[in-house]
Amino acid sequence: MEFFSKFTEYMVQCNRLNEKGFQEWLFLPGMLFHESEKWWGKGGFRPSPHEGVDICFYKNNSGQQITLDETAEIPVVYDGEIVKIGKDFLGKSVYIRHNNICDADGRNLYTIYGHTKPYDTIYPGTLVSEGDVIGKISDGNKRINLLSHLHISMAWIPASCPCETLDWKMLGDPGRVSLLNPLEVIRH
Repeated sequence: MEFFSKFTEYMVQCNRLNEKGFQEWLFLPGMLFHESEKWWGKGGFRPSPHEGVDICFYKNNSGQQITLDETAEIPVVYDGEIVKIGKDFLGKSVYIRHNNICDADGRNLYTIYGHTKPYDTIYPGTLVSEGDVIGKISDGNKRINLLSHLHISMAWIPASCPCETLDWKMLGDPGRVSLLNPLEVIRH
């Protein structure tokens, strides 16, 4: 993609990760876009390729691996409008349409933040600005040995798509949406 976000800068700033020596995100096999492994529990494979990235670990300037937890706040990648908040298996997913970012086919860019605890002040129709904090990361699931983490997906979705139909099943349908690798946007 030709546009980059200051997401990592915002994430470091709002969570004061610089005070802990933040250097870079760390990813286990299975945390990245289109990977097929599970990085949690007993491992194995996902039923379909990963739709985004899972942010859970970072390396500090001493080389230590640090784990984010349920106190980590979530900044917005780009200006947009919250169009849906729906349940997922660890919390809630927040769907944001970026009305000012379209592709050559007229599709809007969406960012989906999974496994969150959105603040009470956000709801469908809320306009957000790049860097605004929308909530915190939800608790993990100790039963299946899954740590707290933030899932981020990005997709081109047709303007004609009704927001109420957005869900994870639809995001996995390449005939309806075109997923993007979020690291191409948020790593910078």
